[in-house]
Amino acid sequence: MRKMLLPIDSENVPEKVLTYLKDFVPCMEYEVTLLNVISSDRIRMNKEADGVYDIKPLDLETPSNEMLTSFEETLKSEGINSVVTMIKAGEPSETIVEIAESGDFHVILMCTHGMGAAKRLLIGSVTNKVVHHSSVPVIVIRE
Repeated sequence: MRKMLLPIDSENVPEKVLTYLKDFVPCMEYEVTLLNVISSDRIRMNKEADGVYDIKPLDLETPSNEMLTSFEETLKSEGINSVVTMIKAGEPSETIVEIAESGDFHVILMCTHGMGAAKRLLIGSVTNKVVHHSSVPVIVIRE
């Protein structure tokens, strides 16, 4: 079975992604891995808060786990039954590329967030970095 990596960072996965998955995954027999990367900056910020926001990595994982479980249920209700969920901590683009390459994935499916050229130049985007650094093919869906 072929493997597709789908990094998601919010509960609001665009309808275009769901439509693409419904059309593409069954005919190609893909296992879909839903990945949420908890930014290492969020973990560091919580550690440096000196007890004011005493949030542990597990506390950050709970909302991620709920989000992934919800989307997994949505996919299964649409007939996409081979779904795996994964939560990792790190710099998002680097972590996505590392997981894709070390996990023998065949394709990465990502969304843009409509970021303009000027904003992308200043801060970069996770999708842009993954496209330019991954040896695994990336399918980008414009949001």
